[in-house]
Amino acid sequence: MARRRSIVPELLMLKILAPLLIAVVGYYAVMHVVQDAAKQQMASIEAINQHAQIEQARIVEAARQNRIAAARATQAANEAYIREARLRGEAEQARQQAWYAFYQAPPGCDNWRTDTQMVACVDHKNSAKREFDRKWAAGEIKGSSAYLQ
Repeated sequence: MARRRSIVPELLMLKILAPLLIAVVGYYAVMHVVQDAAKQQMASIEAINQHAQIEQARIVEAARQNRIAAARATQAANEAYIREARLRGEAEQARQQAWYAFYQAPPGCDNWRTDTQMVACVDHKNSAKREFDRKWAAGEIKGSSAYLQ
């Protein structure tokens, strides 16, 4: 007769190994979930970083475009100022030439001999200047801007 083998040691081993096996399987399952969560978190961080880099590049480009626009505006303003200054200079030169053509000093006013003669010459020049200014403003003298219109 064959001797029956006892299953007690196997059951005892199963009772000891089963919780250990469950713990190991649980550990690996948790580790897998944690790794997946970490990968998702890293992918999310990478996407946020890429978005931030794109946004930073957009901001840098916008700032560069603003600097270019400001430089162009400054250059245009400077050029306009130069044109206006040149036109004012040309207008002043035309006015000066018109004054020299308009004013004729009376005889003897190029070399004063007395104070009375000096006063008379200065009064004559001032009177002529007022008349010139009036005619210039009215456009009655060639070269004035009103004369051209």
